[in-house]
Amino acid sequence: MSTARVWYDPRMKTTLSGAVAIFVIATLGVVTPAHAEWAIDLFGGASWTKSADMDVSGHDSSGLSVRTTLSDVKLDTGFTAGGRVGYWFEFAPFLGLGLDAFYFSLPIPAQTVASSSTFSGSFLGKPITFTPSGDANIQAVDLPSAAFSPQIMLRWPLLTSGDAPKGRLQPYLGAGPAWAFTVKSDELALVLGGLVRAGVAVQVFQHLALFAEYRYSFFPGFELQDRGLTFKTDLDTHHVVGGLSFRF
Repeated sequence: MSTARVWYDPRMKTTLSGAVAIFVIATLGVVTPAHAEWAIDLFGGASWTKSADMDVSGHDSSGLSVRTTLSDVKLDTGFTAGGRVGYWFEFAPFLGLGLDAFYFSLPIPAQTVASSSTFSGSFLGKPITFTPSGDANIQAVDLPSAAFSPQIMLRWPLLTSGDAPKGRLQPYLGAGPAWAFTVKSDELALVLGGLVRAGVAVQVFQHLALFAEYRYSFFPGFELQDRGLTFKTDLDTHHVVGGLSFRF
């Protein structure tokens, strides 16, 4: 299988750690004492999943062993919808925890892609292998996917006042592992990945804020099984959403 590889530079870890430290120190200098806060967020928007190679393996209905790589399978623009429960600490109102649950569609349009295949079986009791290569025609299909992610959250309260002690304007970050639901052997299973997000919230009333958010979810080695075949690929998705945040 040809899988997507993520480039990594060790200096990125140092840069990220420094940015987080600066964020926390700056926040400590501007926040005012406040009570702990609960938040319930509802959001929706568009999603874009990066094209990737897809491995297909298993046995077809005739018992023939199949192993195929479909190259650069493209996806159309989909949509994302979900909700989140968050808790911001009283002793550190810039720090919070959350649980994010979301649905995102994976619309695969009809397309022709390059493929390389191996089919193996037997003839008169003797093993036989075929190795054709060429193009594969894919029919349009819309694959649903749902996931959840526990999150560590940071925010920077800006434009604080007596009636908005946590800030009228709140840039924020969130990150954590994520698990996507999939089907394996006719049963639900989970695939481990991650979710990072960044956005800004505007407090319009005491208990209501509006927010806009960018999200990036990734699930390497995502697998789906259907009719004896296993489909495996990497899901790297960008999401842009907006929503309502109810604060208590």
